Amino acid sequence: MDNHFPFSRSQVASWASVVGALALVSGGLLFAFQGELSPVVFGCVMVGILGIGLWIGWAPDEFQAWMAGRQTRYGTTTILVTILFLGVIVFVYGMVDRANITADFTTQQKYSLNTPTLNVIERLRERGFRVRLVGFFSRNKMREQESADLLLRQYEAEGGDAVEVEFVDPDEKPDIAGRFGYQPGYDGHMFLAVLGADGEPDAQSVPIYLGEVNERNITTGLLTVASAGLFKIYFTVGHGELDLEQTDEPGISRLGTSLLDQGIIVQSLQLLDMVETGIPEDASAVLIIGAQQPFVETEVEVIRDYMDRGGRLAIFTDPPLVDSYENNFLRADSPFNTYLWDEYGIRVKDELIVEKQSNLGSDFTLIADQIVSHTILSGFQDAPIVMRLVRTLEITDDPQGRQSMYVREPLLLSSEGSYGESGLEEMAESFRTVQDEADTPGPLLMGMTVRRSLEFQLENQPRLFIIGDSDVVKNEFVSEFPGNAVLWSDAIDWLTGFSQTVSFTPINDPTLLTLIVSDQQRTTIAYVTMVIMPGIVLLSGIVVWWYRRR
Repeated sequence: MDNHFPFSRSQVASWASVVGALALVSGGLLFAFQGELSPVVFGCVMVGILGIGLWIGWAPDEFQAWMAGRQTRYGTTTILVTILFLGVIVFVYGMVDRANITADFTTQQKYSLNTPTLNVIERLRERGFRVRLVGFFSRNKMREQESADLLLRQYEAEGGDAVEVEFVDPDEKPDIAGRFGYQPGYDGHMFLAVLGADGEPDAQSVPIYLGEVNERNITTGLLTVASAGLFKIYFTVGHGELDLEQTDEPGISRLGTSLLDQGIIVQSLQLLDMVETGIPEDASAVLIIGAQQPFVETEVEVIRDYMDRGGRLAIFTDPPLVDSYENNFLRADSPFNTYLWDEYGIRVKDELIVEKQSNLGSDFTLIADQIVSHTILSGFQDAPIVMRLVRTLEITDDPQGRQSMYVREPLLLSSEGSYGESGLEEMAESFRTVQDEADTPGPLLMGMTVRRSLEFQLENQPRLFIIGDSDVVKNEFVSEFPGNAVLWSDAIDWLTGFSQTVSFTPINDPTLLTLIVSDQQRTTIAYVTMVIMPGIVLLSGIVVWWYRRR
């Protein structure tokens, strides 16, 4: 080597080995994280080969000593081992971070999924369902997304092929947000989509809105899917009932859609076809909505047999004269009305409520003035329940015989400024309503429930829900008045127990983690642990080496 060159060939070779090792480690890490042989990776490999080759060519004795494990000149072995060790640390850290590996070291497994959640995931797999949990997080919600990811990765790990997780920025992908019915207030919330055979959301299934990211909401959504087909509600037909297929305002198609969206099977029922077999055992409930013609004695017996077996029945009826047509369902002398009185101690009166105080622009379109404390509407907010052309109900004051077996619970009442018009034929002819002594003064009973009392409870408990109006569940009312939709869903829950089946209260909540870091904080931790701290050690070694060499 030229005497004017400040470094010897051996020194250059040692530094070439260090540069080459760094280049090879960097290229390997880039290839591991990127998954492809990019130009940068190729360049690192070439620099590494040249550096190591220069070391072998110019300092073969030092290379042989390093291979033999003996101490080499100027501590080259220490430097190379340090570089390789740091490379391994970075590689393992990156793999663990990408794999989203989590571990719960708390004694009570505070941050793990509950056993009921694991059972629900297993049920989901057994029934062959595949779902995708989709979280909508804008750039303003990145920290919340980090928190959600800690929980959702556990669902994905436990669910295997049955559960997928996807995060969507609604601002960057408005098309996906639109398909899920995303709204501005849903930022940071979750949806659940059932996947078809092609691995994409089923076109026939409406995504389920889950709300905020927590174990209760997510597992309830999974339970809803896993319970699909386990509940079946029959709607009677053949008596002029409202049509589930009718999508305009007078129809009740929204009711059918709401049930189907929750995985509840909907089917029509001809009672006269059930005389020999009875109402099917798989009936979670039977609904009679807006019937106009009376039920014959044979049909009433089919209903009686079903209720004796612990059946669940809902009746939405109307006054005898409604919208210029005659309604003979549940007239005072009808077999069905007689059965309701003799068995349950309730009857539907041939009266129309005239509401002078709590109405919506008409004496016949009223707002429920009193909502009695009840299991139904237990979480009800202050939203109006609007009804039109409402029929009054009557409860026995002195229960006799079988009537004493039941508890009758009022639900909806009109105001004190209302009365029950009994002269319906005269009203239809004159188009006027005048309160007289024959009319019943308010408040009047408009809706109620009936269930067995404690001393007469059997294994299967019959339940009856009855309301003197069918407009309350028509499309126009359900879509315009949220209180009506709540009344409908809560009535179904009370009849079938659906909400108890598809919801649970977690004992341990993984969303209550006290340590949640953002991407920036996690990057800082990575730099400190993988670069700064090892760098300080390496720099200290270099200083010591340089000092001793001098």
